[in-house]
Amino acid sequence: MFGMLVGLVGIRVGGAVLNLLSQIIFARLFSPEDVGIIFFAMSTAAFFGLVATVGYPWLALTQMPRYATLSHHNIQRSFHAAFLRDGAVAFIAICILAVAVSYFRPQHNSVHLALLFGCLAAPASMLMRYDSAIANSQRRFTLSYAPDFLLRSVLLLSYIVIMELAGFDVSVVHALIAFVVCLHISNIIQAVLLGADGALPSDLKFANRKLSRVLRPRAISLVIVAAVATSFADIVTLVAGLLLPSNEVASVAVAVRLAAIAGFVIQVAQQFILPDLTAALTKRDQSQALHLLLRLNLMTIATIVAALVGAVVFGRWALAIFGPSYVDGWPLLIALMIGQSIRAFSGMNQQLLSIAGYQARTAGACIVALIFLIVGAIFGARVFGVQGIGYAVIVSELVWSLMLAAQAKSLTGRRGDIFWLLKHSSKASSL
Repeated sequence: MFGMLVGLVGIRVGGAVLNLLSQIIFARLFSPEDVGIIFFAMSTAAFFGLVATVGYPWLALTQMPRYATLSHHNIQRSFHAAFLRDGAVAFIAICILAVAVSYFRPQHNSVHLALLFGCLAAPASMLMRYDSAIANSQRRFTLSYAPDFLLRSVLLLSYIVIMELAGFDVSVVHALIAFVVCLHISNIIQAVLLGADGALPSDLKFANRKLSRVLRPRAISLVIVAAVATSFADIVTLVAGLLLPSNEVASVAVAVRLAAIAGFVIQVAQQFILPDLTAALTKRDQSQALHLLLRLNLMTIATIVAALVGAVVFGRWALAIFGPSYVDGWPLLIALMIGQSIRAFSGMNQQLLSIAGYQARTAGACIVALIFLIVGAIFGARVFGVQGIGYAVIVSELVWSLMLAAQAKSLTGRRGDIFWLLKHSSKASSL
């Protein structure tokens, strides 16, 4: 497990390094105001892609291994068909809403760019999220992560370097066009490599209305869960973009992306054991499930503690690479890392609830956390400025973790955090 995790995190770290190089070049080429616009638009694109999935990628992480274990191959194709239909409807609705907002909202360049490129990027982002989840459910972990986190970063960085060496002036619009094109190219390559295992138009003939009606409510609730669990950095950037000037949005975006590198280690490890954990719970192998959860928590906690110490010691230096104006975001970076640490200590309570079919309850906890984030950011930004965003993140992460722990214990009879696991592993050892 550790060796595979190192390899997968290596892919993410490689992609993160390339992505950071791109961001550093952006920070050096553009003013902080323009950097804020670029990151605001990229986060909007990621959020639109998330909403367009209608939650099916995260439902696939638990359902597809179960269908494969039970040899329900036709149901797998019907699952693909449900995703394609609901995803298409969601994408059309997003485009209509974006046009309406652009028409009625007063002229604001950053908002219009964010809406435009969000719609252009949504189809590729939607399909990549789903194909990555399918590859993950089949334990094809490299295919799950390499196209999105490595290939896309390589393409975008190559474009920036080539344009810079050729002496061309790269505008904000040019940079965002390159971002969308690289995303679509990466999606096409991933889909070709995944082949018949991914969602194909031919799967629509397997459409099952009864299955779709069962899947849709659970999938929709998982959109909210995914927003908090996997796309929190983009949401924080979006909130900052609506509350702060563009130059301060750039500081938030840089800090939250640095913190997200450590947070991704948690996500990779959790998704890595999710197929095995789902199989163990399906077979009612309680000992194996407890063993997997305990090992995972120990690894992720050790990693996040090391990352927090690294942020305290080297955070200013890391931010200075982007430019002198970003060093003031060091306290915000520490606050965001504390938020990631809270998430690491909360373990896999959310995944346990999803496996047990309590996605709607999980969505409720996520909605409450988002409310705390938005309200806290509004008041925090007024009182503390940029640092107020960090305080709002800490509060929302703590609220989310506590609610998930209470729900997991009451609904599944177990918890997936380190505190519960250490207590019950000692009891099991004594027996």
